[in-house]
Amino acid sequence: MINWKNIFKSWAGIPVLILIVLGVLWILTTFVPGLSQSYEVKKIKNNIQSFYERYLGDEYGGKTPEETYELLIMALKKGDIELASKYFVADKQERWEETLNEYKEKGFLSDFVVELEEIKSDWEKLPSDDMDITYFEYTIFIKEDSKTTFNGQEIDIPAGDYTNESIFEKSEKGIWKIQIL
Repeated sequence: MINWKNIFKSWAGIPVLILIVLGVLWILTTFVPGLSQSYEVKKIKNNIQSFYERYLGDEYGGKTPEETYELLIMALKKGDIELASKYFVADKQERWEETLNEYKEKGFLSDFVVELEEIKSDWEKLPSDDMDITYFEYTIFIKEDSKTTFNGQEIDIPAGDYTNESIFEKSEKGIWKIQIL
């Protein structure tokens, strides 16, 4: 017969304790489904709260789309990747910070700044019905066929003219953020 009083005084009690804990966890997750769902809901709420705090606390940007663009270029010229990424809309800041850091590591940052300055000289502001969104269109001429890597895939770029668009979005605080570059 097992002496339950003394079982936890030896190493033999550890497997029994583990079985008891696993049993309790199984009962809780099986018969109290709200427990696991409440964890997921809490996690989602925390993510949403974090996003809103970052969005509402965002003070980075200009009074016009052009000013925001200039602020981006100035930050990049200084090599301040963290600051430069803050000129993008909140949900794209992290991705742009990674991309810009990659450009910096590979020595492409100064070329990217030159490209941004050239793009601005070709900007054509497009009409918009929405006062909180501004579109700029520009054309890039690629002199010769080339290749680039994007998201881990090698892409062929044939020579020619390419029309692109930059989109700026006005935040609730009245500052302009870069949606698409």
